[in-house]
Amino acid sequence: MAISAVLPLKASGSYDVNDLKRAHILFTSLHTFVAAGTISEIFVLVPAAEVELVQQEYACWQSLNIKVMAEDDLLPEFKKYPKMRGWRKQQLLKIAIANLVENEFYLTLDADVICLKPLDESKLIINGKALLQYEQRAQHPKWWKSSARILNMNPNVGPKELGMTVTPALMSRTLSQKLMQELSPNKAGENWVDALCSLHDPANPKNWWIGRFLKLKWTEYSMYYLCAMKLGLLEQYHIIAGTAQTPALLLIHDSHPYESWNIAGSFDLANPGLFCVVGSKTRLPPKEVWLKVAPFIQGSAVQPPL
Repeated sequence: MAISAVLPLKASGSYDVNDLKRAHILFTSLHTFVAAGTISEIFVLVPAAEVELVQQEYACWQSLNIKVMAEDDLLPEFKKYPKMRGWRKQQLLKIAIANLVENEFYLTLDADVICLKPLDESKLIINGKALLQYEQRAQHPKWWKSSARILNMNPNVGPKELGMTVTPALMSRTLSQKLMQELSPNKAGENWVDALCSLHDPANPKNWWIGRFLKLKWTEYSMYYLCAMKLGLLEQYHIIAGTAQTPALLLIHDSHPYESWNIAGSFDLANPGLFCVVGSKTRLPPKEVWLKVAPFIQGSAVQPPL
């Protein structure tokens, strides 16, 4: 069972890092480790002004079937909300891409993600269900409370104090589309994108109400997970990672702090982690990161143009 992938991107990412170049490390790791046919397409979603630049930059990755697309073409509603933060837009895009992907499951990516070891469909999709990794809700309690308020449900569902972790994550096209339906207002002329974007307009008098203020901390993953639980569909589409039956983990945090990262341990085949993140907050130049990970990404036919 092939999967799709989505990478929201801005050439100059958060913290003024060069995400345009940084993503080459991600693509090199995917090219090296992911078996042919496992990821059938990668949507790279960028601001409209950057489409040509990004197409040219990633033309060398034809084997990955990268499809560069303007984010406004996927969600034209963004034009009504010019002050919407890029971080928020990227969360919406990770949901909305479900309407375009050709496969039931898709992998969400950021430019600072790195694949750590050989992958094929059997490691990501088990018995027709995609890996889903838990983390403690206490790490971000407001995410779960805000998302539950938006979905009009009790947040205390599922295993106590556990919720879905962050990028990279596997999402179901069907569940994302059901989430869009759940978020869609009954008001004529508005859709689920309007419903979320309108919450972040401080000039709108409706947002001066405490009830709307308490909905501001939503995230794409907390809403996706809670919606799946609300509809009783999580177990139909997902299997939990990091168990005795499925020991693999989508994300490990071994690379934090970066200065003491045991990089050989992360890439070791005995390590259950499939991906790590060398976050933008490090403000490290992409070339410096590549020099550190390059010895462990063996057999790559393409060296990243950094």
